[in-house]
Amino acid sequence: KAKGMWENTLVVVSSDNGGPTYNLPAFGPGAASNRPLRGSKMTDWEGGIRVNALVSGGAVPMAKRGSKLSDYIHMADWYATFC
Repeated sequence: KAKGMWENTLVVVSSDNGGPTYNLPAFGPGAASNRPLRGSKMTDWEGGIRVNALVSGGAVPMAKRGSKLSDYIHMADWYATFC
């Protein structure tokens, strides 16, 4: 903020899909817990596709700061937003 860069900054943090709970010879055992969600990495259950994300920075409109989106988005939505 002191350098005047904050107002032009947009930070996006998104996670990979759910943690591994399988045991595959090529990868070894997975030791994650996706509770309370069902499923894991390599599945279509929420535990395999639902992750946290956040957006921060001075470029976020004042009306949206501190808000929570409970809708679903897809990685392709990020691409369309930034490109």
